[in-house]
Amino acid sequence: HETSKRVFIIFLLSISGRVRYKFASFWNRNHALRELQRAAKNYHTMLEVEKKEKAESAMRAHSSSIRGRIRQATAPKDNASKPEKSQAFIKEEVLVGIHNDVFPCTAEQFYNLLLIDDCSFTNEYHAVRKDTNLSMGQWHAADEYEGLVREITFRTICNSPMCPPDTAMTEYQHSVLSPDKKKLVFETVQQAHDVPFGSYFEVHCRWCVETSGENSSILDVKVGAHFKKWCVMQSKIRSGAINEVKILTIFRLSMQYKKEVEVMLDVARSYIKSHTTGGETNNSSSSPPVIQQGIS
Repeated sequence: HETSKRVFIIFLLSISGRVRYKFASFWNRNHALRELQRAAKNYHTMLEVEKKEKAESAMRAHSSSIRGRIRQATAPKDNASKPEKSQAFIKEEVLVGIHNDVFPCTAEQFYNLLLIDDCSFTNEYHAVRKDTNLSMGQWHAADEYEGLVREITFRTICNSPMCPPDTAMTEYQHSVLSPDKKKLVFETVQQAHDVPFGSYFEVHCRWCVETSGENSSILDVKVGAHFKKWCVMQSKIRSGAINEVKILTIFRLSMQYKKEVEVMLDVARSYIKSHTTGGETNNSSSSPPVIQQGIS
């Protein structure tokens, strides 16, 4: 019995010579307190980050929605001359390159044929993907971002066994055409609503189209998963394991999105070919109503 006791307790000899006992865990109380304080600090930091992320998501959603368009249309005209704030629409640091190749149209033609309001390309692309309930907003200017923004919603099929048969999706889109109309930046943020932990991350994507010839351009596509917050169970995983999960998730996402990009580009090439005369695109289509100076 005494032997088993000595495994868990440490003898302390006082000045009077009397033997006292103290649990070994008591010696670690300061270390435990520091760990708790560090955990509390990290938790509050995480809450602040989540609060900021929610604010950014809310701003993006409001600017891209119909409400944002109405607010922009009803704003006093003298505000149009004021310089707009330049907020980042997506998280640059999460992006990974998945496509870089020549595309058979210029940057301006890319917008006029594939992105402009009332064109049928987006409908055809989502039809090929077998998406349903597609609803597209109109391009409009926003106070928070350069260029134009809009919101589209749809339902898409889920292939993962952990997900429902399909899920509602919201996609916020942002486009900026340079003053010389030779460079187009098209950015998207996708949010899945019905998949497990769907509210914990977003899919950020950037399409950069830079004119390289009379009817050609260099198309560069980057994609990434932006993790907005972590659940309680995930906080128990070691940081190294979390990084591995992030890397694996981003890799799988990149491979999946790369396939979607290939489908989109196939549909886009067919669409451009069917809407051009003699293989040449028409530059007389209406250009974006807002041409920004912010692209280098």
